Amino acid sequence: MMICCFVRKKSGPSCMILSKKIVQENINCFRSRPKTPFMRKLVSLMRLVPLLFLFALQANAQEVVITGSVRDLEKGEPLEGVTVRVAGKPTAVKTDAKGGFTIKASNGQVLQISYVGYEAQRVTVREGANYNVKMKSEASELDDVVVVAMDQKRKPRELGYSTQKLSGNEVQETQRENFLNSLQGRIAGATITPTSGVAGASSQIVLRGFNSMALDNSPLFVVDGIILDNQTVNESGGGASTGLASDRPNRDNDYTNRIADLNPNDIESITVLKGPEATALYGSQASSGAIVITTRKAKATGKLNVAYDNSFRFTSMTRFPEYSNKFSSGTNGVPENSFSYLGPEYAQGTKMYDNIDRFFQMGIAQTHNVGIDFGRKNYSFRFSGTYFDQTSVVPNNRLKRYNFRLSNTTKIGKKIEITPSIAYTNSANDKPLRGAGGYMLTLLQWPPTDDISDYLDASGNKNLLFGSNPNTEIDNPFFNVNFNRSRDNLERWVSTLGVNVNLFPWLLVTGRFGYDTYRQTGYTFRHPTSSLVTAGQGGQLDNYYRNYYGYNHTITATATKKLGNFNGRVMLGNMWQNLETQHYAIVGTNLLDSTSKDSSNTRANTRVRLNNARKGLPNYSINRQLAYFGEFSVNYKNMIFLTYTHRFETSSIFPADFRNYNYPAGSLSFIMSDLFPVLKSGNVMNYWKIRGSLANTARSSAPYANQSVFNIATVSGGGFAYGFTNANEKLEPERQSTYELGTEMKLLNNKINLDVTYYNTKNTKQIVENFRASYGTGFVLNTLNVGSTQNEGVEVAIDATLFKPRNSVGILVSTSIECGIR
Repeated sequence: MMICCFVRKKSGPSCMILSKKIVQENINCFRSRPKTPFMRKLVSLMRLVPLLFLFALQANAQEVVITGSVRDLEKGEPLEGVTVRVAGKPTAVKTDAKGGFTIKASNGQVLQISYVGYEAQRVTVREGANYNVKMKSEASELDDVVVVAMDQKRKPRELGYSTQKLSGNEVQETQRENFLNSLQGRIAGATITPTSGVAGASSQIVLRGFNSMALDNSPLFVVDGIILDNQTVNESGGGASTGLASDRPNRDNDYTNRIADLNPNDIESITVLKGPEATALYGSQASSGAIVITTRKAKATGKLNVAYDNSFRFTSMTRFPEYSNKFSSGTNGVPENSFSYLGPEYAQGTKMYDNIDRFFQMGIAQTHNVGIDFGRKNYSFRFSGTYFDQTSVVPNNRLKRYNFRLSNTTKIGKKIEITPSIAYTNSANDKPLRGAGGYMLTLLQWPPTDDISDYLDASGNKNLLFGSNPNTEIDNPFFNVNFNRSRDNLERWVSTLGVNVNLFPWLLVTGRFGYDTYRQTGYTFRHPTSSLVTAGQGGQLDNYYRNYYGYNHTITATATKKLGNFNGRVMLGNMWQNLETQHYAIVGTNLLDSTSKDSSNTRANTRVRLNNARKGLPNYSINRQLAYFGEFSVNYKNMIFLTYTHRFETSSIFPADFRNYNYPAGSLSFIMSDLFPVLKSGNVMNYWKIRGSLANTARSSAPYANQSVFNIATVSGGGFAYGFTNANEKLEPERQSTYELGTEMKLLNNKINLDVTYYNTKNTKQIVENFRASYGTGFVLNTLNVGSTQNEGVEVAIDATLFKPRNSVGILVSTSIECGIR
């Protein structure tokens, strides 16, 4: 038997040819006729082999290796994960972190290049063609991915409830010391109320009005899937509370709400989830909505990027109330030594001082930001640092804050991604006491014939206008800001860990773990000669020491499946949180030194501490919560979306009989512009969605609202006694039922975005604290489930791009309107 061999030669990068001589020799080796029928058939088949091989080489000779890149048209940044496919063939590749790709194709074939949120492109393979592609972003609802409950990412078209999204750049451009203030006027249905305009002032945000008569109506704050604390110091509450030992009303002083510690420069995006149907997965703590924040991360550019920016803001008082300086001190035209101005008219030519202008000053705020990031395909790091320094329009008021943050993203193989981060905040707020009426009212009370800046006599004592007792005459505003002082110091650490594990193409397991802790200390100093204290008290000093420890985690497993025209998703998860506040406070009078702020600077027998101090322990407040939740979602052709969620929650706040509760939520949305494509003809309407949702949620009271405790009795022989407030051992959570209907439109080539929402919320089993009932209860004030409220309203949000040159920044007008019935 003769064995015939073929020999191949390489020619070029992908073509194989046969030597003519070798081919001829192989053909000749079959020319001699075999003797048996079997051999004759075998030889006949083997004669075809060289021809088949030649045809294969001819086809292979047409393929070439194509190398190219894909970038964003406007930003010029490389796009990772772009699909490059040979039309009509199964061959496809993805671009790498630098936007590069390599694929084999033949001359004349077409490369299809596609990426979510960008217009698809087609490039024909030919000699001399350019394969460096620039993709144009689609101006549609696919531009955004909204981060919703549990750090889940969703396309806007999927959502059956109202959300609004802001970019981090929009927040940073406002250069506000408290990022909450930057949301003012940008979110429909949001009411932001700063307590004052001084440095370090707290701010409250309420979404869709007040739904609870007595409990907290603030939304939940979630950063990278982790719940952050937003407490502020409560001066009142008594010896069993986590307030001040002096148990004062919250009027003379203000304390920054702790979400203000977040560095605006670290924010990538903010998603505002307004209603309970959007936040049902977060449970009772998000019954007033949630603000979901995503932080900046390094981009995988392979380069070290260093950025620095700064800003300087100047603030001044421009609007003042109208008032009259026509009359002198007195009553009914009769002069008297008082701060009442209904006496005789001032004589013509009487010298007047503009004390308001003398008091308020120019406020200056400066911010310096540094950002350093470096990233490659499988890992990236980002470090940021910010220095903020603000002096307000009120003299002797200054806030200084330092923020540092280090974050990392690491991909382990193709299935695991981890995103750890650690942030540190250090702030100091020096502030004067504002008094119950504020500085403006005191300035208006001051006689215009007295120079307010002359507030000390030659001996350095308080100048008096009408009396001889400094404690009975209201404080000159300049005396107040210099001698009645307060200060808060804070050190805060926030560490987070995100884990994403793609177990299978259809199953994703995620974990978000976070630990938030801070130590806050402060004092309030009232001068011995101030009208805020009596002569017998000889001054007063309040000191507090506060520690917070908060751990929470969320673990979810999400499975997806496609069946024909239907796409389904099922998510199951668990949440656990343990939040503890420890608070130690002491107050004393009869100051030994009129300048020292140490708690030992008071007479020992006047000092009062919180209850647990007798055991050498701080007062504490602990809130533990365990929850299991699930979500089922299905859509038809990416045009009709149905979602149902359910949460089962256990809270340590309520008695055993009422601490387990659950609540459902559902939503439905229709993409009308896809269901009826004729609506998009003419480019008048580019996108139209209608949506609806409903939910039932609960709202928790403060811890220990169901447990009466003993307070230290300082009268009637001492000992212990119940306080004025009766805690209710049968207290139940508030219940909240709500629904909303809405529509979203994009018009005129996506230049106008319109979002209209109607919402209706009914609140039952309202928890009312400090409720006066019969004294036969043994208490003056009670905590009860009484009453109900209803809250409904309409929200309208409009974004319009008036003018945008090609490859340039446009002019955007954004407005929001809310009309509510409460």
